[in-house]
This record gives sequence, C-alpha cells and structure tokens, in this order.
Amino acid sequence: MDPEALFRSNLAVVDRVVREVCRGRLRTDEMEDFASSVRVALMEKDYAILRRWEGRSSLAGYLSVVIRRLLEDRRDRELGRWHSSAEATRMGPGGVLLEKLLLRDGRTFDEALPLVRQLEPERSADDFRSMAARFPRRQPRLRAVDLEAAEEIALPQRDRADDLLLIGETRLLSQRASDAVRRAIAEWPDEDAMIIRFRFGSSMAIADIARMLRIPQRPLYRRIEALLVRLRKALAAAGVDASALLSIIGEASEEMDFGLDSDEASSAAGGEQ
Repeated sequence: MDPEALFRSNLAVVDRVVREVCRGRLRTDEMEDFASSVRVALMEKDYAILRRWEGRSSLAGYLSVVIRRLLEDRRDRELGRWHSSAEATRMGPGGVLLEKLLLRDGRTFDEALPLVRQLEPERSADDFRSMAARFPRRQPRLRAVDLEAAEEIALPQRDRADDLLLIGETRLLSQRASDAVRRAIAEWPDEDAMIIRFRFGSSMAIADIARMLRIPQRPLYRRIEALLVRLRKALAAAGVDASALLSIIGEASEEMDFGLDSDEASSAAGGEQ
C-alpha cells in the first residue's frame, strides 16, 4: 500500500497504540501533545518509518516498537539520558523499569506498580516495594510542572526579584520570536503564508488545505517541512534559540503572536479568491 494511504487509513491504530504506550507514563495533556509529535514523525521524510515496515508483523506491533522508542527519545531530551543503577540491574527487568518510573519519570509507587506487574506478574506489591527501598538516591532533575499548580505555590520574598527578571526575559524572547516569524512570513509568497496560517493558525488538515488552495496534497507535506525549516532559520538569524523558545511556549502566550490566527488566514484567502 502507498505509505501515505497506509498512514491515513490507520490513524485510529496509531492513536490506540499511543494510548497503550503512554498509559501510566504521561498525563492526558502530555499524551495529546506526544500523539501529535508521533503523527509528524510518521509523515517525515515521505513516511520513511512506514516504508520500513515489511509486513512480517502486524502494523500495530511494529508501531508499538516505534512509538516506544519515540517516547524514550522524548524522555531523554526532557530529562537527560537515563542509566539504570547497578542495584536495579541486579534486580532484573522489573527493577530496571521500576527505578526508571520512580526516579526518572517521577511516578508514584501506586502509578508504577501496574506497569511493572505486567512485566513480572509473579512478583507481589511487597516485592516491588522492597526493591524500591533499595534503589540508590539520586539528585532530582529539573522537570516541568503544571502551571496552575505552580501558581498556588507562594514564592519566598527573596525570590521575587529573580522571578520578575525571569518574566522580563521571557517576554523579551517572546516578542523577538514573534517579530522574527511575522517578518519572515510577510516576505513569503501569499500561498506559502496561507499554508502556514491554515495549518498552524487554524489547525486545518493538510487535505483540507490542499482542497482550499487547489494544490496537490502529497507534495504539501514536504512543502510544510521546508517552510518550517525557513522559520527556524529566521529565528536563528534573529538570535532566538529554538530550544529556549520551546521552553517558554505556554508561559508567554499574551506576548507571543506569530500572526497565524484564523482571521488573518481567512482574509488572505479572501484576497486570493
């Protein structure tokens, strides 16, 4: 089957496998974000991942392996590459997974228990609790927290100045990124600008964009990738570090405006017609 057709006809399978892989590992909002990144990964390089599927196993089984690796890569980027302790390694696969869930992912014992019981069902909860007590303590890594929960934590007075400085730096970075993206898009042909606005400002499906602009759908995936590369270069030229920008997405939504809203896209489309 054509890889694009294979992808589009199995989106429900992709989403189901994502839910199975992420169950107990990611919160609902994290899972939704990860599911989007999985779809993008499957489309990249003309569906290279799906092209490597040889049909010797079920598509769901193949995707399960792929998506687990994508999740591990995501965890490595967010939390740093994980190395199991010698103590956990001596305990076997259950000990390795339990240590990773508790100490790397920050899960509670009750959250981790069903997952490790699937790996070693012959062990009791007390067995795993005893294993957890023997893990060597590690320096906790910095990790993202829910913003609403964080707002409820009162900062000590001595931290107020640092906090205000951080807010100022965040706003400055947001404004610089917004200006760079808006300037770049303003210099593009109208059709390129509309593609980006429809895709990311209006969250339109690529098939719908192709129909609206009356352009072939299949080359549109590569075209969008190329446009995103151009935006990343525009940010770099403006002195905006992409990783730093990703770290503040959601923290400065009022200051950040890339000019991708649906009104601008609609007015641009109207001008074309």
